[in-house]
Amino acid sequence: MYKYFAFVFLFVSIHSFSQSNAELSSLWVFNDSISGGKISIDIDKRLENLVKSKEQKVCKKNVYVPPKKLTPADKCATQQKIMGYKIQIFYTKDRAAADKVKNDFAKQHPGLTPELIYASPDYRVLVGDYFTRQSAGSDLRKIQRTYPAAFTVQWRVWCRKAI
Repeated sequence: MYKYFAFVFLFVSIHSFSQSNAELSSLWVFNDSISGGKISIDIDKRLENLVKSKEQKVCKKNVYVPPKKLTPADKCATQQKIMGYKIQIFYTKDRAAADKVKNDFAKQHPGLTPELIYASPDYRVLVGDYFTRQSAGSDLRKIQRTYPAAFTVQWRVWCRKAI
């Protein structure tokens, strides 16, 4: 009889523990993105409350939106000069030669403005203002007919003039 009573007591205590445990748990259901099935997670309410309290402390209510990447036109609203590209047509240590090339180029290509730049100890003749190397490509091919050594260089360009 003692064994029977111990067995009943054990069965009742396990049954009551499982019911109280069921009251302390909640069911989370997620959709599996790979197989399309459902995933069910039975989680303790105390753990769920802990996770929610940590989320509230760490995560802000507003969703973070990264700043959009500025286009060249947006950059021009805040700066007069930005990094872009120019076409270098001549490079020398002689200022007179650089001036001659600059003047000759201005006569041959009236649509493009040459610029004489002194970068110690050399003089450069640079042409055009371009946002990208690709936008300088068509002008570069035209210029290379007359100045075969011409190439694009990264340089600060006037925002309002650049194409």
